Amino acid sequence: MSETTRLPIMEALPNRLQARIELRDRSLRNAVSQHPGGMSPRFILNLTKKWKAGQTITVAFRGGNSALHEKIANAVSEWTQYANLKFDFGKTAAGTYRSWSPSDHTYAAQIRVSFDQSGYYSLVGNDSVNKTVSKPGEESLNLEGFDTNLPADWKSVAQHEFGHAIGFEHEHQSPVAPCDFRFEDDPGYVPTTDSFGQFIPDSKGRRPGLYKLLGGPPNNWPKAVVDFNLKQLHESHAYEVGPFDKKSIMKYFFESWMFVSGKDSACYTPSENAAISGGDKKGAAKVYPAAAQDIATATEQQATILQDLASAETVPAAAKEHFHQALKYLRS
Repeated sequence: MSETTRLPIMEALPNRLQARIELRDRSLRNAVSQHPGGMSPRFILNLTKKWKAGQTITVAFRGGNSALHEKIANAVSEWTQYANLKFDFGKTAAGTYRSWSPSDHTYAAQIRVSFDQSGYYSLVGNDSVNKTVSKPGEESLNLEGFDTNLPADWKSVAQHEFGHAIGFEHEHQSPVAPCDFRFEDDPGYVPTTDSFGQFIPDSKGRRPGLYKLLGGPPNNWPKAVVDFNLKQLHESHAYEVGPFDKKSIMKYFFESWMFVSGKDSACYTPSENAAISGGDKKGAAKVYPAAAQDIATATEQQATILQDLASAETVPAAAKEHFHQALKYLRS
C-alpha cells in the first residue's frame, strides 16, 4: 500500500448491532450450556439462525429506484438456484418493489436493505427479525452508495451480503480455514502514517500488522472487532462446513502481505472472488435441502432446539418470543 492508496472500508456490522449480538449470544450460551442432546452452545445458536428449507424470504428496500432494486433482485436470486429458498421482493405490476421505513413498528420484510449506512454488511440468517438484535425500523443489510454510484463489483458484493442473509458466515473464518493472518506488526515496526492517516511500512520497510492497520483510518476497528471479523470460528462441529473453499464468494480478499506466508498462504487469491463458487453451491444445497426426507430431518432437529429454548427459564423474554415465532413458522 503506497501513500496515495486509500485503504477500502472493510465489511463490519455497526457497533449497535454487534453489541446486541454479543449480549444475546452471552445470555443464550449461559442458558444452553448443558443441553441434554450433547449439542454445543455454538451449534445451537447457529441452528436457530437458519431459515426453514423451502421458505419464501421477504425483502424490502429503503432508497434507490426500481431499476437498482431489479438489478439486485436478479443478482442475489442466484442463491435460490442452489438453496431451497425463495426471495419475495414485493414487485408490483407497475414494476415497483417493497419498501421499508425507520418509522415501521412491525417488520416490513425479513431482509431490509438500505444504502445510506457506512460500509457493506448483513446480519446472519433470521437475526434480521430477532428483536434482541434488529428492530423493525432498522436495516438488516446495507450496500453503501449503491443508490448514488453503483460500484463495478456491485453484483459480487450484493451476493456476498445476501449469502450472510441466508445464514452463511465468512469463509475465511471457517473452523477449517488455514488463514495465517499477520495480526502483529513486524518486529521493530515504527508507526508511520500516510496523508490519509493510514498506517504504512516504515522507513525500513517493516509493515504494520492487521491489528494496527485496521485499527487506523478508515476502519478504526478496536482489536475485538478485528477478531470478530477475521479470527477463526471455533468448534468445527458447531457449523455445517465442508472443505475450505478459497474461491468462495463468502471470503474476503486480502493482499498477500496480510498473510504470514504471503502468496504461498492457502487463503491467498490474486483477486476478489466475483462469483458464487462450486463450494458455495454445494453448501447452500446442504444447508437448505430439497429432498422431503432431508427437510423433515432438519426441521425436526431445529424444532427440538427451538422448543427447548422457548421453554427455558433462563432465556430472556425477548429471545423466547423470537424462538416461539420461529417454532410456529417451522411447524406451519
